[in-house]
Amino acid sequence: MTAAARDPDGTADVLVIGSGIAGLSAAVSAAEALDGRGRVTVVDRAGEAEAGGNTRWTSAYFRLDDVYEPAANFADDLMAFSAGKTPRWYVDTLLDRLPETMEWIQSHGARFRPLQTYFVTSARPRLQPRGGGEGLLQVLRAAARDLGVTFRYLTTAQELVTDPAGRVTGVRVSGPEGAAVLPARTVVIASGGFEGDPDSLTEHLGGNAATLLPIAPSVHGNRGEGIRMALSAGAARAGQWDSFHAEPVDPRSKDAEAIVMVYPYGILVDRTGQRFIDEGRGTVDETYESTARAIWTRPGGTAWFITDQHINQVEGYQRGVLSPVGPVAADSIVDLAAALGLPADALADTVTAYNAATTGGAFDWRRPDGLGTQGIDPPKSNWALPLDMPPFLAYPVACAIVFTFGGLATDANAQVVRDDQSPIPGLYAAGECTGVYYHKYPGGTSVLRGMVFGRIAGRSAAGAALAVVGHA
Repeated sequence: MTAAARDPDGTADVLVIGSGIAGLSAAVSAAEALDGRGRVTVVDRAGEAEAGGNTRWTSAYFRLDDVYEPAANFADDLMAFSAGKTPRWYVDTLLDRLPETMEWIQSHGARFRPLQTYFVTSARPRLQPRGGGEGLLQVLRAAARDLGVTFRYLTTAQELVTDPAGRVTGVRVSGPEGAAVLPARTVVIASGGFEGDPDSLTEHLGGNAATLLPIAPSVHGNRGEGIRMALSAGAARAGQWDSFHAEPVDPRSKDAEAIVMVYPYGILVDRTGQRFIDEGRGTVDETYESTARAIWTRPGGTAWFITDQHINQVEGYQRGVLSPVGPVAADSIVDLAAALGLPADALADTVTAYNAATTGGAFDWRRPDGLGTQGIDPPKSNWALPLDMPPFLAYPVACAIVFTFGGLATDANAQVVRDDQSPIPGLYAAGECTGVYYHKYPGGTSVLRGMVFGRIAGRSAAGAALAVVGHA
């Protein structure tokens, strides 16, 4: 019996909320598993041209040495970054399902290349899909269309519908035709975190959420409805709800991901003209997230990176600044302070004290060089050259939010679970709406996990939908 004959009301066997990497991976894998025996529907609040969530904007680096090979210490890093709080079964499942998932995405036309990025992962090569995140979305959209997946854009999921036994049976949505209930045998939530909801950010992160900048336009669309509707249905929480993935960016830029990753080769000051952090405490890939968060805590949520012509010793440093807006330049610290709107005396005192604390020695921008300061607080542990070679250069730096760490708890089948770890029938989740990160984001894992667990969610949901039909 065809799905149309079986369900003339249009019940979806698998209804997916969101069409980023996790959502499209779920939709395509579900359609493949159903093999013409059921319907798959995707809803997305964005229009067709804007859909894709954060995946659409990211370079989508994968923490892999090769197509089927995780980077060295992959599992150890994920566990260490979270201080052991990320579930080990999650990491093991991610690694176990990695080869078949990479084979699967390549079968749909995705291609990858090894790419050594600059500063952020200079010592840790990454694999990148051709076309970045949007390249992955393109191949999955094409596969979804070929498999007969239905897309409903400009449609916002608002609430899960459940039966008296607690099984999910559909989703209440609002769209161009008004409010409606979309019946479904299973639902996959893949709608991102709550980084686009100022109220939720204020509630869970504290601080001044208004000064957090979106890393890309997609952030505004990730408002947390998917997470909240699952919590209302009894889902357990996971991940660190008071933290988020952060990046330091130029607030003057209108571009997505206008990162400023050269801060170790100068000093950072806040709007009082004071240093507030050890800029050279580690390589950029180790410190950029904590640096961005530290900037967020400063008055106004903004700092200024100040350097001088010594930075020309850093080969191709411009590649570490993805802002289209050039630096502010001045021939003296006083003039620079005026151009930046900072107190001149305070900034001059800061630079004088910093210069006096530098110790001299061999400078090596490629690795921690031990060229640190003495007798100053905060110290600078590496790359501490004096600022005495004008003209001086400065970039404003603010904290951008990429995605939140707090989300839903799931099991190895990507099924959403309650506090007692029992699964909620008919409900699955994958991607950034699920909580696995704590403390520090392990770069190159978000898109990868969205793809792996999105595929798991789609296959699991399709199997559960067929089981429901078989018992109907």
